Amino acid sequence: MSLVKTIQKKTASSKQGAKGIIKGIIACAFQNMAFMLPTTLLYFLVSDMLGGGVQGGRITFYVVGCVICFALIFLTTWFQYNNTYFTTYEESGKRRLSLAERLRKLPLSFFGKRDLADLTSTIMSDCEVIEKSTSHFIPGLFGSLISTILIAAGLFVFDWRMALAALWVIPVSVLIVILSYKVQDKVLVKFMTAKMSCADGIQEYIETVRDLKANNAEGNYLSGLKNKIKGVEKSNIKAELTTAVFVTGAGMVLKLGIATVALVGSALLVNGTLGVLTFFMFLLVASRLYDPMQAALQNLAAIIAMRTNVARMNEILEYPVQTGNDTLTN
Repeated sequence: MSLVKTIQKKTASSKQGAKGIIKGIIACAFQNMAFMLPTTLLYFLVSDMLGGGVQGGRITFYVVGCVICFALIFLTTWFQYNNTYFTTYEESGKRRLSLAERLRKLPLSFFGKRDLADLTSTIMSDCEVIEKSTSHFIPGLFGSLISTILIAAGLFVFDWRMALAALWVIPVSVLIVILSYKVQDKVLVKFMTAKMSCADGIQEYIETVRDLKANNAEGNYLSGLKNKIKGVEKSNIKAELTTAVFVTGAGMVLKLGIATVALVGSALLVNGTLGVLTFFMFLLVASRLYDPMQAALQNLAAIIAMRTNVARMNEILEYPVQTGNDTLTN
């Protein structure tokens, strides 16, 4: 299966939408790389300061460097915005239209298994979740991973010992979030079940409100509906807390990288096997490197949660359509 088809399957997108996601990932990677450029300028500035100060010719270098950094950051941000948000919103409109067209062609047996509240939730809520994931989470996650790999390769060129001290926390943090997907799946399934039950209750109340009032049963029904709403709130809080525990824990592990860089760098500096400038550079990079990865951990948790919505969407898109002719033949 090609990359485009895999993305189509995992995000319930069209072929054009899958290509748009790939463009968004590349744009986010370039944007993260552009944000690292000021660190390079600061490295050269400290080098000049340690070497006796900034000379007249170097001032021009830094002014031009600042202009180039600003221009690259502006261009990559513009490219990233256009290839994530605009592309996603265009795809969202196509997704809703294709879903409605698919529902029109499905046999009546399908609607006998699904109620109106469930279908409404799929069209509105699930589409909204997938839209947000494909615009904010997926490009940000994979863009951060690509840029981090490229930056890590450069760090190993400078000093492999300091690179290990700075990077060991990244796979550990990612592994913590990935291994939590089974726990997240359980709480998310319970949340979706409670949400669908509440939606069914509201839809049923709207359809039967006259009968309920005629039989003086409205109060009892609303009491049960309030309990369902409270159940949705409790399930949602539990799901959010479960996700937050793993993401926050992974983020705390990620921040340990700055401490290990400082400790390992200090030890190597005392032993005379590491230069002051290299040590300073790794401290700068470590302070900037973990910011996109911190966001990537949150994006990863959101993508794990999105799988439930994608599965519900694919259930409709992959259901066999009604066979027969479009015109009468008799």
